[in-house]
Amino acid sequence: MTESIYTVTIRSIYISSIAALIAFMSSIALSTIISRLSRKYVEIVSSVFEALVGVPTTVIGLLVYMLLFPKGPLGALKLIYTPYAIIIGEFLVAFPMAYTYMFRHYYTLREKIRELVLSLGCTEKPVFKLLLRELTPILLSAYLVSFSRAMGELGVALIVGGGIEGYTNVLTTAIAIQTSLGNYEYAIQLGLILVSITVSLVVVLKLLGERVLWRLD
Repeated sequence: MTESIYTVTIRSIYISSIAALIAFMSSIALSTIISRLSRKYVEIVSSVFEALVGVPTTVIGLLVYMLLFPKGPLGALKLIYTPYAIIIGEFLVAFPMAYTYMFRHYYTLREKIRELVLSLGCTEKPVFKLLLRELTPILLSAYLVSFSRAMGELGVALIVGGGIEGYTNVLTTAIAIQTSLGNYEYAIQLGLILVSITVSLVVVLKLLGERVLWRLD
């Protein structure tokens, strides 16, 4: 029995939203910490994360599988082939992308705003507020990038999730499984939904970003 498209879609959005949110918040926290270091260390960290963006998702899936496998370091948690395993994997996939996208803008703007505030004789307290205002479109875009990266990911979801119907089956794994079974019509419908979600999210976040900026004015 084929699982309903609605159920697969809701599960995919739920899992990817959580993974993207964790990646997004982690990127903000790490950007704040790294931006206070010397330029030498900033470049080193940035180079590492830029390299991590290109790591194949199947490799990340394999590493997560080895950690969560019953005989692995975290096997006692019994997370393998659960939605939590997919969230962990998708977080690791989305995090380097979110950080790389966000940090360059964060670092450049932070330095400019800090210099401006200090030149006006003010304390550094307004820096974060001004930085948040200026970065609003970038922050929203960073979350979009994280969500899109997580939502369209297959390797991790299939390796650590297993594509179990009614439990860990998400859009990408469902497309792969149904295509292999010859159920092309169902797979195409899922593919169209995946593309529609991504496009819709771009439009919504763009409008939301403009609304937030208007309110901050």
